[in-house]
Amino acid sequence: MVRSFFALAVLALSTGTGCFDDIATRFPEGLEPLEPNEAPRQDDPKPTLEMVDGESDTYMWLHGRGYVFAPSGEVWKAAKDSGVMVHVCATDEQTVEEDVEEGYEYSFGVHYTVETIVTVEWDESWRFGTVEGSYAAPELAIVRYQKTFGSDAIALLEGSVQLHTTDDPGVTEVQFVEHLDAFGGTVDDMRAAMTYRFQALRAALGQADAPTCPE
Repeated sequence: MVRSFFALAVLALSTGTGCFDDIATRFPEGLEPLEPNEAPRQDDPKPTLEMVDGESDTYMWLHGRGYVFAPSGEVWKAAKDSGVMVHVCATDEQTVEEDVEEGYEYSFGVHYTVETIVTVEWDESWRFGTVEGSYAAPELAIVRYQKTFGSDAIALLEGSVQLHTTDDPGVTEVQFVEHLDAFGGTVDDMRAAMTYRFQALRAALGQADAPTCPE
């Protein structure tokens, strides 16, 4: 499935999340969620990812919401690992550079290369920030990412990931939102990538086996 996606020398990525709820004004500049998250909440949280998708006039969108059974500080530390967030399944090379943007708690840039009929390359920037609580125990934290340079086969790729505490201090809610406009990109590819990222986060916390890329 992944390689067929690139058969025409294009590529689309995956990831993110966001939810304004009623508190959008609390988010620092450059770390605003993309939009309210429409993925359903679970009354009885389980380590699964609920997703909903759709299309606007200009891009496909995907929302995800899942739960990780660990305190928020542990989840936030794991989320800052580029090995969790970087998209490996549909790319041939990934080069990461840390602390690429000033003014944020943490940031990294990643350069992707896909070798297909032609070489496709692009860059993404990732920003991380604690909005409420402390770095060690955030009540609300957010990640924003977007394509910043590269192949025009990807007209738009942007996303957000949010971490929220719950009533149970041992359970953290994770929200993803992603927008994609890429030649050859599909919602199924976005779903596969978002699922992989969620499972990679759980695996980093010892709650799941490391995810594998689809054949």
